[in-house]
Amino acid sequence: MGPRVHTWSFTTDRAHIWTRSGVERFKARCHEALKEGGRASTGGVTRHRVRSVLVVSEIALAVVLLIGAGLLIKNMWNLRTIDPGFDPQNLLTMRIELPESRYKEIPKQIQFRDRALDAVTGIPGVQAAMISELPMTENLMHNFVIDGRPPVPPGEEPELETRTVAGDYFRTMGIPVLQGRDFTVQDKADAPPVGLVNQSFVREYFPDENPIGGRIAWARGNPRRWMTIVGVVGDVKHYGLNLPEEPAFYNTYQQQDQPWKRWAYVAVRADGGNANLAGQVKNQIWSVDKQIPVTKLRPMTEVMSASLAAQRFNMTLMGIFATVALLLAAIGIYGVISYSVTQRTHEIGIRMALGAETSVVLRGVLWEGILLAGIGVAIGLGAAFAVTRVMSSLLFGVSTTDPVIFASISIILIGVALVATFIPARRATKVDPMIALRYE
Repeated sequence: MGPRVHTWSFTTDRAHIWTRSGVERFKARCHEALKEGGRASTGGVTRHRVRSVLVVSEIALAVVLLIGAGLLIKNMWNLRTIDPGFDPQNLLTMRIELPESRYKEIPKQIQFRDRALDAVTGIPGVQAAMISELPMTENLMHNFVIDGRPPVPPGEEPELETRTVAGDYFRTMGIPVLQGRDFTVQDKADAPPVGLVNQSFVREYFPDENPIGGRIAWARGNPRRWMTIVGVVGDVKHYGLNLPEEPAFYNTYQQQDQPWKRWAYVAVRADGGNANLAGQVKNQIWSVDKQIPVTKLRPMTEVMSASLAAQRFNMTLMGIFATVALLLAAIGIYGVISYSVTQRTHEIGIRMALGAETSVVLRGVLWEGILLAGIGVAIGLGAAFAVTRVMSSLLFGVSTTDPVIFASISIILIGVALVATFIPARRATKVDPMIALRYE
């Protein structure tokens, strides 16, 4: 009798028949093959670890950039919901400047402004006024002194925002008069000079007393011309929606004594149905003097939007970087896990031939991707806590460690990693055990 031979036969439904000793020998060979595969793949493990470190770094960078972008987006949203202190809707603005050659004297300047405002307000349904420094465009500072206060050494006087108006400015802009009175037609050049101050001025210089009746003068005036405070108006976001208002003093073009102040912004409020408002306003101004340049025609909403240009640029740039980093992290996780599955196809096939369940294989591969993502997110969160502190000057009403942003970004990154890992994990469960068996 010849030597005993173990024969394996396979049917079309993958059922197999072998002897007991053949099964035991097959299992032993499978275990030996797994051990040899592990010993042979030492170089592959090193390369795999390097790839894993790169993926973790990509995820950490993506976390930092996404958190930065999230903080800037929330900051932008907060800025758009801030009350600017006036009503920007249905408000058209433009700038005019009187040439010195024909408007060197103050009386001629006053005459032009009065006639131009009368012409513009003659348009049906229109309110109009002028101001030297429109909110979110320009500012002009003056050193000043307060009557009755201790003298201040020259050069150390406090500074004050000065804004000169003509017409019914506060009603046109929607700025409330909170105390005292508004300017009236009686406040002419030959009347005692008066002015209105904002709430910031009162908080800074009259915190515990009534400012009405107080007097201020420009520190460099010679002789000093005292102006009486007759009213208090609400603060406006003059420097930008993310910046506080400074103390400000409003006087009138009728009573100002600075002939070089020949410019003005015209603010025109009308209902939204006037499609040709800009053209009508320009024609009315040119009806007074056709040589006056009218520039910077913009709705006030556009002026406000332009004031947020820097914040919008920062948000867009950070968002682009964050999106690229997120894509690279997702591709990196997919690549590493996919490569790992490819390298372990033989091993996975053998394990499944030995009875490993599909769900176990799926969880094992998914766990590898989630572990990489978890380490990357943890490192990224730690880095974000440190890095985002430098963004505090760019944020308004947003904490640099906003828990909602940090938690949301972490969940998003883990979700992206899960999706990127699931595809190769699913492919691993499709490995045909028969391939491993035929190989053995």
